[in-house]
Amino acid sequence: LKKLVEKIDAKEILKIQFINNNNYSVEFYNFGGYFHSICIPYQNDNSKTEDVLLGYHDFKSYQSDRACLNALIGRVGGRIRNGEFFLNNKKFHLDLNNNSHHIHGGKDGFNSQVWEISDLIEEEQEMKCKLTYFSKNLEGGYPGNLNCETIYSLNNNNELTMEFFAQSDQDTIVNLTNHNYWNFHGHDVHYQNVQRHSVRISSDLITEVDADYVPTGNMLKIDNTKYDFRNFREIDESILENSGIDTCYEINKTKKFKQVAKVYSNITKMGMVVSTDQPGLVFYTGNMMENEYPGKYNKKYGYQYGLCMEAQIFPDAINHSNFISPILLSNETYSSKTVMKLKNDF
Repeated sequence: LKKLVEKIDAKEILKIQFINNNNYSVEFYNFGGYFHSICIPYQNDNSKTEDVLLGYHDFKSYQSDRACLNALIGRVGGRIRNGEFFLNNKKFHLDLNNNSHHIHGGKDGFNSQVWEISDLIEEEQEMKCKLTYFSKNLEGGYPGNLNCETIYSLNNNNELTMEFFAQSDQDTIVNLTNHNYWNFHGHDVHYQNVQRHSVRISSDLITEVDADYVPTGNMLKIDNTKYDFRNFREIDESILENSGIDTCYEINKTKKFKQVAKVYSNITKMGMVVSTDQPGLVFYTGNMMENEYPGKYNKKYGYQYGLCMEAQIFPDAINHSNFISPILLSNETYSSKTVMKLKNDF
């Protein structure tokens, strides 16, 4: 299903909806690749669903969004210290949009661009949408003309897949990801903040960050800390206090595609299993959320009402030689794949 929402500079903004055979559904826009809703049916009543994604009640709010609420993030996800990096002995200066740092592609990142729907494919077991965007040389300060393709798909296995591809005509840096704000309690009678979610992350190392949440380059062991999710742990006040969690876990030293995390609501038993080929997973408990949003279903959300799991290269990787590099050489192809298997039977 697709619906015309409005036009920006004569470009059509469409909302796409996929519904699979099991009544799992997703809705997203070609503006900024924003997801609007993700609905999971109850195990005992397939006709009754919960929308497990935060979101705005109208499209205009996505246009003015500052929280990257469910957006497609690029050219580079996460913070880059002082918005600066060297590449081929040349210094580049990026937009500063996070105090004195650069975050999530800058003030006009990929989340504020109109992507073109190049293909909409409906197969027997799967629905796919291909989105493309051309990022001009020095857009946001990044070198190279960059051709980007994003593929969102939902299959009858209840798997939501995001694939990212990019090619540049000169050496540049790329790190694309998705910034969905999940709350598996849903929007109905169990609506509340992210407490009572259980989380498991297959990792024993995190990136150390400074007071501005920019990585220092050191890796920290998570033994005996609140960051240890090697076994399922329920999010409670002790995890959320002192600004909760906002850090990148090392999940993958190779480009091997594997299962890296699980999260679910202890109330609805809905959640997801995350698999990716990316080296890092940023886990964020909504600690910088505002006290109020114009949310869906007349909800206002608030501080720590959503959690994010963003599969990506480590933030600020270009400035740390010990991190997997975000450099994309000219005429090579960047690729990233993440699968979120949605479930209602945890």
